[in-house]
Order: sequence, then C-alpha cells, then structure tokens
Amino acid sequence: MRAFLILSVASFGLLAADAARATSCSDYKSICVSRAKTPQKCDGAWKQCMRTGVYIGPESGTNHGQADKR
Repeated sequence: MRAFLILSVASFGLLAADAARATSCSDYKSICVSRAKTPQKCDGAWKQCMRTGVYIGPESGTNHGQADKR
C-alpha cells in the first residue's frame, strides 16, 4: 500500500510538471495524445481550446486554465 501511494504521488507530480510546461492548446494536445487511451478525445479538447482559449482535460475534466490559441 505504501509503495502504491508513493508511485501515485510521483505520477501525479509528473503530470503536473508536464501540464505546467504547456502554454498552448497544441502543447496540451500533445501531452494528452502521449498519455491517452483514446486520442480522439484529445482532438475534441483541442478544438474546444482553440475556440475558447481554455484547455479542459478530456478524461479528467480538469480545467488547466488559459492557453494560447495555437
């Protein structure tokens, strides 16, 4: 159980670090595609980001905030 908790915290840290480096809709999409089981969901999130300038994770529903529309 303890090892699982440590691995969970470490993986969350990696996800947060990648998302922190993303500055544009395309950056978020590339991160999503590299992790997603269904890349088609990433396309929808990217299109919405290009319209609104806000990236919302397609599987998690996390609002990652403002992003450059590129």
